[in-house]
Amino acid sequence: MTNPSLMVVVQRYGDVGGGGAEVLARAVVQRLRPYLNIEVATTTARDYWTWANEFTAGLTAVDGVPVHRFAVERGRARDYRLHERRAFSETHTLADERAFVAAQGPIAPDLLEHVNRRGRQVDHVLFFTYIYYPTVLGVPLAPERAVVVPTAHDEPAIRLAIYKPVFCAPRALVFSTDEERALVHRLFQNERVPSEVVGMGVEVPADRSADRFRQRYAIEGPYFLYVGRIVESKQCGQLFDAFARWQDSQGTRATLVLMGHREMPVPERPDIRLLGRTSDEDKFDAIEGCAAVVQPSLLESLSIIALEAWACGRPVICDARSPVVWGMTYRAGAGLAYRSAAEYAEISEMLIGKPQLAARLGAAGRSFVARTYTWPRVIETYLDLFAEVRARNMA
Repeated sequence: MTNPSLMVVVQRYGDVGGGGAEVLARAVVQRLRPYLNIEVATTTARDYWTWANEFTAGLTAVDGVPVHRFAVERGRARDYRLHERRAFSETHTLADERAFVAAQGPIAPDLLEHVNRRGRQVDHVLFFTYIYYPTVLGVPLAPERAVVVPTAHDEPAIRLAIYKPVFCAPRALVFSTDEERALVHRLFQNERVPSEVVGMGVEVPADRSADRFRQRYAIEGPYFLYVGRIVESKQCGQLFDAFARWQDSQGTRATLVLMGHREMPVPERPDIRLLGRTSDEDKFDAIEGCAAVVQPSLLESLSIIALEAWACGRPVICDARSPVVWGMTYRAGAGLAYRSAAEYAEISEMLIGKPQLAARLGAAGRSFVARTYTWPRVIETYLDLFAEVRARNMA
């Protein structure tokens, strides 16, 4: 029997760096390959901000999967922020919303034409991320076959009327957390659309060495770890301020280690170490030895680094205002949340001074990941959802 066919539509794909949706899309494609005939439709962009054409248009392969790349006709507009302000104002029009989506980019008409043509020939079309042009205009081209992974979080854009069809028209929705599904149901009252909380599986290497990391980067004493884009929108500025206040108030000597692409200034302090982009070996070695992984971001649909920390048995420190990260952390019983710089300092001191507490929180996190975010469960859920889509289309 021939495997069902699946086209995956995502803005960037392959060696693109960063980007939770792109990481998720590639990981899901790799695990679904044995069960489905998969092809990917994407753009020639590598960078999510400019959408500049860096890859060659045409048919290629990534991890053995056919990938159709289509040129970006227009990337992010120079006056994008102007369109954003207009769309988010109380008196905006639907035209303002359309202009906002277009100003974000990536505008790729040939990609949409491919979805329009090929989407009628495959069994399923899986769209990643609700907010961008390919999904907004692509879902209506094949709604009866569309399954959307929105990677949604509570932000002004999700309240725009232009996004309602993305959440109400597809055959099914795939969420990353219970909190994401609750948010979408509250905003769109779309419980009639079949959905599942799926997320992604987490795999960590058995060979993890804190000593190897410390020796490689000359890190001494206790340290806390941040992994991800170093940018204001991830609350990195607030993290730097809270850490500096703690250290300047004669707190226990510690280091804040930063891994990821820097998009904002980082304080020039000996106790804040910017390592930039590193290897996976370095990342997991660093997780192994840290007092905790810090996840200050408020706008997440799923925190992959939190799952990786828990899979390694390490606790997470997060901002209590983050519905998703704190919701996950609370349900897992695997970390602590702060509401102020003073609370951040108190939590940091506690985890250093009580290593048994950190170990207990980390163990709870490992158990949470093992029963929730595993690839066998994720793949089984995807396949069941696709089977339901096919059954509905044959009815």
